[in-house]
Amino acid sequence: MINKLKTGYFIIGTDTDIGKTYVSSLIFKSLQPENIGYFKPFQTGCHYDNNNNLVPLDPKFLCDFSNIELKEDMVTYLFKTPVSPHLASELENIPIQMETIFNQWKTLKSRYHTTFIEAAGGIYVPIIRGHYFMFDFVKDLNLPVILVCSTKVGAINHTMLTISFLKEKNIPIQGIVFNNYTGEFYENDNIDVVLKTSGIKNYLIVKNGDKIIPRETLTAFLER
Repeated sequence: MINKLKTGYFIIGTDTDIGKTYVSSLIFKSLQPENIGYFKPFQTGCHYDNNNNLVPLDPKFLCDFSNIELKEDMVTYLFKTPVSPHLASELENIPIQMETIFNQWKTLKSRYHTTFIEAAGGIYVPIIRGHYFMFDFVKDLNLPVILVCSTKVGAINHTMLTISFLKEKNIPIQGIVFNNYTGEFYENDNIDVVLKTSGIKNYLIVKNGDKIIPRETLTAFLER
């Protein structure tokens, strides 16, 4: 039993489709059978199944990846339109009530030792137009951030801008996950520049196609 993990971690990305769900799934699977939860408050781009129910794509991917059953409490708001939560909410006339999400978070906190919350997009994504953003949500939860970033060309700029913003907002950074690493020479330099420039020492490198993170490596990353 792992006792040093925090109540929760907020998994954010430098951009959409950066691999937050893949990294979340790796972490979740690698910690099994610990008492951990997963929460995706906003899921856009859903489709209907054969029973005419909206399918939460990211939670379903995580559950399929870990060979566990999909649970209703893994997600709060489901939208069909593949856009930012604020716009999907407006287009589909489904107002986002943050109180509903925070109540669900309280339930998850009481049920699980640790819960991993996956963002929708990046740190500046609007949740409620002109009023409430993803960084507001992170600050209200008061959880450390796990930042998922790329190692491709352009990764330095995207990653450092996100890190700078997190620091400006006094949001604690648990560590960085460099995702989809393929071993190219420039990727190693990108990683080196980000770590030295940001001063962040806690990081993981996820290779393309990894199915699990060694437990000792992962717990050291989460407990630091």
